Amino acid sequence: VELTGHLTTALGHEAAAFVQRHTAQPWFLYLAFNAAHAPLEAPEAYLARVVDTGDHKRVFFSAMMQAMDDAVGRVLQTVSDLGEEENTLIVFLSDNGGPTWETSSSNGPLRGFKGTTHEGGIRVPFCMKWKGQIPEGLVYRNPVIQLDIVPTVMAAAGAPVSAVEDLDGVDLLP
Repeated sequence: VELTGHLTTALGHEAAAFVQRHTAQPWFLYLAFNAAHAPLEAPEAYLARVVDTGDHKRVFFSAMMQAMDDAVGRVLQTVSDLGEEENTLIVFLSDNGGPTWETSSSNGPLRGFKGTTHEGGIRVPFCMKWKGQIPEGLVYRNPVIQLDIVPTVMAAAGAPVSAVEDLDGVDLLP
């Protein structure tokens, strides 16, 4: 697939189209955005939605986050429009901690940022949605890690987690 335009927007459109094309069979979609990594670039439409604080980097970072939020929303809306929310486990997470001074601004009140082992370097969003299976608004307060995704997805699909030797991570569904 050839993508054109702003990459974050294009990835969101293609991911939504992928879901639409695969409604007749089970599917797996891994959607990895480049936002909000360097280079800090965003379309004018998103820059216009951000309050100009005078901090050029923060303005672009915020616009990039809004573009990603819209793209994720497009995929979620597609799943909903197709009536597949009860058949779809959705996991959203970041790959690393908060922004660095080079790409944005302070990560306060947390110490550290991407690439550090302080909380600001390892604390990331990790959200799961599966209508009818995971209660809305549930907050799980124990530490989780991306390694928990594989055993969770295996359990959701009905595959025995014990079938894979030396599997790191745990099934988060219980």
